[in-house]
Amino acid sequence: MRTTRTLAVLLAATCAVITAPTPAHAGTPATGAGDRIEAYLQRHREENRIPGLAYALVDRNRIVRQATWGVDGDGAAITAHTPFLLGSVSKPVTATAVMRLVETGRMSLDDPVRRHLPWFRLADDDAAERITVRHLLTHTSGLPRWASRTDRFDNTPEGLARSVRDLATVRPATAPGVAHQYSDANYMVLGALVETVTGQPFGTYLRRAVLDPLDMPDSAATSAEADRIGLPAGHRYWFGRPRRFDAPYDTSGVPYGYLAAGLDDLSHFLIAHLAGGRYAGTRLLSEQTVARMHTGQADTGGAGRYGLGWRDSRLDDTGTRVVWHAGAAPGYFAHVILAPGTGLGVVVLANSYSPAMDGPLAEAAFAVARMAHGGASPGRPAAGDPALTATLYGAVGLAGILGAAVIWSSIRVVRPRRVRARRVPMIVLGWIAGCAALVAGVAATPAMMGFDFGQALLWMPDLGRTMIAVIVLACALAITRVTAAVRDSRRGRR
Repeated sequence: MRTTRTLAVLLAATCAVITAPTPAHAGTPATGAGDRIEAYLQRHREENRIPGLAYALVDRNRIVRQATWGVDGDGAAITAHTPFLLGSVSKPVTATAVMRLVETGRMSLDDPVRRHLPWFRLADDDAAERITVRHLLTHTSGLPRWASRTDRFDNTPEGLARSVRDLATVRPATAPGVAHQYSDANYMVLGALVETVTGQPFGTYLRRAVLDPLDMPDSAATSAEADRIGLPAGHRYWFGRPRRFDAPYDTSGVPYGYLAAGLDDLSHFLIAHLAGGRYAGTRLLSEQTVARMHTGQADTGGAGRYGLGWRDSRLDDTGTRVVWHAGAAPGYFAHVILAPGTGLGVVVLANSYSPAMDGPLAEAAFAVARMAHGGASPGRPAAGDPALTATLYGAVGLAGILGAAVIWSSIRVVRPRRVRARRVPMIVLGWIAGCAALVAGVAATPAMMGFDFGQALLWMPDLGRTMIAVIVLACALAITRVTAAVRDSRRGRR
């Protein structure tokens, strides 16, 4: 997710305003926090019309507390084993898999990508030659945010490599190492790199290197695994209300956004990262490697820095440090937070999503982290994205106006007036030009907001379909007005 707007910026802004006093004992939630957290999350679920919600508090050794509410898209009760698509929370999992290869010496952070992936190409060959593994992990490769088409739903064995080969026509936004620019394409390339280094499909390696050692049986890194665990449908918002959506699985998108996992699974992953790379007696990574992953290396331009697959920031001026990531996939939202200094971690999973709801959905995990550290319960809930909301309802209003105009124009076709013939060409050209400009403006709106029409239909079907209605009605208006003008001129010649 992927996110269709700049989800990372919204989350960073949310993070910057949250208060988080530190509890008296590291690894122990503040007294009474569990009840307050669960009461808040139930309100959060109701306010945002989330059909199914799951959360967990963990420390370095265990799941401290968890709860689930509601149902999945297929009507079954949410449990700690219900799989959710993780969106960009897949990235720290991918980074963990990559760092296992780094620790075993099969690659280095400063290896050029082409050392392992010699066929890697960009429109700027010099930039492609200089991009390193570290650049990809920290989103400093120079690849632009929308460098590649995501959500391909490609489950063929060559799907991931094919998506990377498609970058050959992409021109980097900056030189490698110059600036942080969040892009799914970075982790897409990492996935293909892992396949080449290990000689295994990315999902197979991820299962053997990370998912199985961390006891994550309800996870899926391939379409076959998604079928095996019964990944349920999620929900997309239509005019603020959730509607069931059963998206296809996308194996080619697993490295950056299509990993699936249950609440227990993701809790085990957080425990391992809080415990310095160890889970249930299994050493996944060294403490030094985990600390390096959690340490911000690239300035995000907002609150905090980006490390190796994790965001590194502080909740507020009390100095509580958090390492976190959030993500969205069609129909799902996920958010994980680690507080390395206190040894506490938070997981919040929701089975509904719209880019317009980024703020309200992202609020929950930060609020839980604050309360776990003794902070107050949230006040007024965060508002949705005003620009997207205004665009949606503006499009609805425009569709209504156009619909009324088409009806009026259709009546004019049936009841022509007397019009001088010489005026007809100007009338025809005027209506064609006006409606064409309107169609062009509506068609360009997704690009101006940072995505394409296909993504609008996938992530915001209410807005996408309303824009299609506007385009159809504008064309219909042009046709009826031209027809009416021609009939008027014929009557005028009688």
